[in-house]
Amino acid sequence: MLKKYLQQIRQGKPVHFGRMLELLPPLFYQKKSEIFKVRQLGSGRWQVNILSEALFSQLEQQALKPASRKEAAQIGDSHQVNTSFGYQLVYHQSCLNRQPEVVVLDGTDKFQSYQAKPTLLLIENEECFFRYAELLPVCGQMLALDFSLHTTDIGFASGSKASSALLMPFYQQYQQIYCAFDFDAAALELFDLLKQRLGDKLKFVTPADFSPWQALFNNKPKHPNQLAKALELAEKHHFYGLLDALQQKGCFLEQEALLEI
Repeated sequence: MLKKYLQQIRQGKPVHFGRMLELLPPLFYQKKSEIFKVRQLGSGRWQVNILSEALFSQLEQQALKPASRKEAAQIGDSHQVNTSFGYQLVYHQSCLNRQPEVVVLDGTDKFQSYQAKPTLLLIENEECFFRYAELLPVCGQMLALDFSLHTTDIGFASGSKASSALLMPFYQQYQQIYCAFDFDAAALELFDLLKQRLGDKLKFVTPADFSPWQALFNNKPKHPNQLAKALELAEKHHFYGLLDALQQKGCFLEQEALLEI
């Protein structure tokens, strides 16, 4: 309906301004006096002129978006709209075999069967996640910490999905979160984004000295700007051991290289 009102305004036709205001997204409602100049023509009829073309265009784009994945699917592209639910794979102390628990999230709440430990270790790669028992000692060695299911829950960080707003209630239950990611630009960018959202509770699993793992930096960046980005973010977050290793080797380290053969 909002789309129809905006089309009428574009065409210079009168609209019921009060009803249109009820449909405005909150941000645009707050800026209504910056966007519109109105003149009442009669009962329920207003002439609406556009004051800010930039804001009006943004509002038009917002109005074009389907309200749900169902609506988007009906016009042939459900991917225009994010899903209403997310999930997180977790190994915790009550897991008796290789099957992790699936935590379901709806953006405001989480549905899980276990009591969270104070610490979460996020593992980026599938192979490493399912073989977490081999990776925990390495992470412990890098940070001089003891990671075990007695003290730590193990979560799978599924690429960019790990930064989804749907997962925030899951992350917020932990006092500290350690990111066991690849040592490359994409992983550092994901950490940087999560850090902005979660603050100081988020830590990156990276040692002060990479000497024991220096020989494993063998993944050559596909583009020079990837190495530059990794160096920039390593310096930004004071990962000086990683910065030194990247500068010396000019290559990245893939997390799977840390697993036992």
